Amino acid sequence: MGARTHRTVLIGAGNVAAFLKSNIRSPFLLTCVGGRQRACAIPQDADLYIIAVSDRAIAQVSEEIGDVEGLVIHTAGSVPMDALKQGRRGVLYPLQTISKKRQLPASHVPFYIEASQEQDLALLRELAESMGSKAEPMDSERRKYLHLSAVFCCNFVNRLYGITAELLAQHDIPFSAMLPLIHETADKMDELTPSEAQTGPAVRWDEQVMAQQMTLLDDNQRAIYQLLSKSIHEEKERRKQ
Repeated sequence: MGARTHRTVLIGAGNVAAFLKSNIRSPFLLTCVGGRQRACAIPQDADLYIIAVSDRAIAQVSEEIGDVEGLVIHTAGSVPMDALKQGRRGVLYPLQTISKKRQLPASHVPFYIEASQEQDLALLRELAESMGSKAEPMDSERRKYLHLSAVFCCNFVNRLYGITAELLAQHDIPFSAMLPLIHETADKMDELTPSEAQTGPAVRWDEQVMAQQMTLLDDNQRAIYQLLSKSIHEEKERRKQ
């Protein structure tokens, strides 16, 4: 007799849902897939229900699923497990930046899992491993700080890339000029702490250079420059103490 098949329902149409749809493998069998406007009704006899929708819609989708015997999970970083109404509930949070336009191996996506029942924690670990990934248990309280940290090191950094691209484009400099610097900045994290790796005029508090650079920025860019420079300098001063 082969391994038991887990009938799986995937609700969502965004980046995470698309990633899961492409990577979920046996023994998990997708029996119904769709966004909020679904072609199929939500079955009541599935083994696993994955809610991969926006944070604000999770509770509503949980209500739509209703009182089922299967395990109901969501994929959000900052939403507590108890936002789900079902008795068997859990979380499968992928700590990664995921975009539909870029293929991403599942092995590059670590999952952080939580479940109301111990056997369901094992099921979520099996799901992650079936995709070629790994899973670590983490409760809702710690996970919200994990997600917050990801916002700083990914979303905010990417916005800074956007500002960089805007500044370069204004002067006909290709963004590719920054790629060696971007790659080395990231690679240093394998060997150094962020504090040890920090460089630039704010570390030295070179006011002449900083003042000159701020004249080249618009008001919004200047505010970001000042805030980050102040944070860099204050962190350096704290390390001296």
